Amino acid sequence: MKPGAAFHGMEFELRRMPGARVLRVIHPQAQQIAEHRHDWAYIGLFTMGDYRETYDGGEIDLAGPSATFHPPGRAHADIVGARGLETLTIEFDPAWLRLHGFARPLDRSCVWNGGAVGAASRRLAAVLASAAAGDAAIGRATVAFLDAALTAERPWVPPWLDHLRDQVGYDAPFDTKAIARLLDLHPAYLARAYRSATGEGLAEATRRRKVEAAAASLRHTPMPLAQVALAAGFCDQGHMNRCFQAVLGRSPLIVRRELGRQ
Repeated sequence: MKPGAAFHGMEFELRRMPGARVLRVIHPQAQQIAEHRHDWAYIGLFTMGDYRETYDGGEIDLAGPSATFHPPGRAHADIVGARGLETLTIEFDPAWLRLHGFARPLDRSCVWNGGAVGAASRRLAAVLASAAAGDAAIGRATVAFLDAALTAERPWVPPWLDHLRDQVGYDAPFDTKAIARLLDLHPAYLARAYRSATGEGLAEATRRRKVEAAAASLRHTPMPLAQVALAAGFCDQGHMNRCFQAVLGRSPLIVRRELGRQ
């Protein structure tokens, strides 16, 4: 893609199995995804960015570890936020899931945001993205995730969570002790409560936000990688490379080259 050209989104098939497939889906910032349906059941796992999901249960803003589930043919729509969006998705025939021992009805859409399900969504995403995971392992991991998600309690949301999320950015190092003093909380409690509510730790959230900023620069500017790293708040290009591998499972150079595959 030429610098300055429109970025319309990408879909990469990572795995195809009898009755299921795994996709990486990337959307540009501010993209509006009209109401649509999937022929198979669908689980979308947040990787990075932000978006608003509209479905028959209402509307919800998602900007951290989260997951959506829609049965076959169930309508939903999305508006991607200012940071773009990347997800890992598994689409499957419900009969495929039953072959792996799933017995619950899948007759309604569900959205889970943060908490234990947010953490579980990250574990499932790791299995889906692993080249070493076999078809049976993916089936078992998907069943385990849905069993846990469909029985999970709604996470407790601390009254200070939105304020803290605003502080977790990429412009400056995050100072847990300073924020804890501001909120009159113990730093260790603050860190534990944040992880419990959101499904990721403060350091992980900070790293992800830096990767989001760097990925946007890679996709929209010709800026050299070393400059992208510094602009996004990384110590250097090597630090950026390590964080990209941890968050996205691929390098900044691959993220930039993906644009040529649209």
